Amino acid sequence: MREPANPSAMNHPRRTVLKTIGLAMGTMFLPRGGWTEGADDRFNDYPDSVVKYLRRIYDEGQVKFSYREDYPGGFEVWQKEAREELRRLIGLDRIVSDCGDHEPKVEMSEPGPDLGGYTRQRGLIETEPDVRIPFWLLRPEGEGPFPLAILPHGHDSIGFDTYAGAAHDEEHQRRITERRADVAVQAVQRGFVAIAPATRGLSTPGVPDLLKRHGDRDCRSQLIHCLLAGRTAIGERVWDMQRILDWAMTLEEADSERVLMMGNSGGGMVTLYASACDRRVSVAVPSCSFTLLHSRNGYIYHCDCNLVPGMAEWGNLYDVAGLIAPRPLLVVNGREDTLHSVSDIEKAAARAEAIYRASGHPENFESKFGGGGHRFYPELMWPFVMKAISA
Repeated sequence: MREPANPSAMNHPRRTVLKTIGLAMGTMFLPRGGWTEGADDRFNDYPDSVVKYLRRIYDEGQVKFSYREDYPGGFEVWQKEAREELRRLIGLDRIVSDCGDHEPKVEMSEPGPDLGGYTRQRGLIETEPDVRIPFWLLRPEGEGPFPLAILPHGHDSIGFDTYAGAAHDEEHQRRITERRADVAVQAVQRGFVAIAPATRGLSTPGVPDLLKRHGDRDCRSQLIHCLLAGRTAIGERVWDMQRILDWAMTLEEADSERVLMMGNSGGGMVTLYASACDRRVSVAVPSCSFTLLHSRNGYIYHCDCNLVPGMAEWGNLYDVAGLIAPRPLLVVNGREDTLHSVSDIEKAAARAEAIYRASGHPENFESKFGGGGHRFYPELMWPFVMKAISA
């Protein structure tokens, strides 16, 4: 999925996702012949020859790490082996090697004024050599310890400002309010130490698309450089969140045993993958991002920059969700979100719920729909989060 690149374009129509069939990125967890009909035919309207091709390459039987009850060694072995392979696929192991003995450095500005029970402070973290990720740190009044919230944003060039409620002008403020997008403010008002970081490739840190060679899309430019180097863009984003989490856990007022990760759209994808790879995340809430990797005829729902080569041989997004089990996971979507198919979201949620049932904690997975489009739904998210974080 692709969110608007700037606040003034937040309601831009649907972006075109990469349909190049040579860059197939995922597979449904279905046996051969298991393709089913759905209501959202606009996501399946390829020519017959393309449909046959995509069905053939995606429908080659059970893939290696899609969860099954008879997985050798059982559920915990599946999680361990699937997580290790996922880390390799998204390039985390390569990034570890590239960074060597690099120690992330953090620079903080002076704390800002009291904003009504909390303060907002600008920071900068060097997550790998020459890569500096800006972020906002919002602290509630009091001594703590407070639960910690890490809140990656999606396609919005100033998304970390949006999440932190740091409006650039009246129009930006109007859109923040309309989309209920100041999620870091919502978190700090509920007693969290909240961090709203820039998401690499979706905001200022990244590789610009020089000469508009890649469709004038910086996120695609970032992805292509990653792929050439044996990385993925989603892997770099997960790495950044992990380094931010390393630092945040050193804050005296932060409770390292209670960690929320939550983001919308591309930030939801970061949330899903990071929470699957890093068990320090206690509660995960990906918004407007969780679904199948593709429709029954092969339509890919997510922006190119979420592409992970080899996912067709690994599993699907519900398997990624299964690596979060038994930790609390709430997936939220908008019923009127034109980027996604409600029926495919429901199919993916049913598979994730089954994996949570296998973990022994089906109560820790929920899937909810808001009545609108591609945005946060605080009325659905926060009751789940507050219950889970207090357990």
